[in-house]
Amino acid sequence: MTIEKPSNIEDEYFARENAERLRQLHHEEQKRLKQSEKDALRILHAGRCPQCGALMVPEEAAGVSILHCPACGGAFLAKSAWDHIQSHENSHKVVEAVLNWFKSANKP
Repeated sequence: MTIEKPSNIEDEYFARENAERLRQLHHEEQKRLKQSEKDALRILHAGRCPQCGALMVPEEAAGVSILHCPACGGAFLAKSAWDHIQSHENSHKVVEAVLNWFKSANKP
């Protein structure tokens, strides 16, 4: 019968602790890399149309900021624009004004 020395148990404990620290560091590094990749893509594609890649032009209709693509006619409403529409007391009139803008704007 072999008796375990306390040092073997301690060595195993510290080996597990070190392995867990390495896993956490690896996870944090992967998370940081993913965020930096997202930031790089955001900078690369800022103000570009997701449909055709053309530079979008800011427009305004009924106090709502719209990014309009002159190349393909697409449009983008930011979350702040949606919040403005939803919080407006006559939101249906704001939506109607935005839709009228779409009808009257020169589209390709």
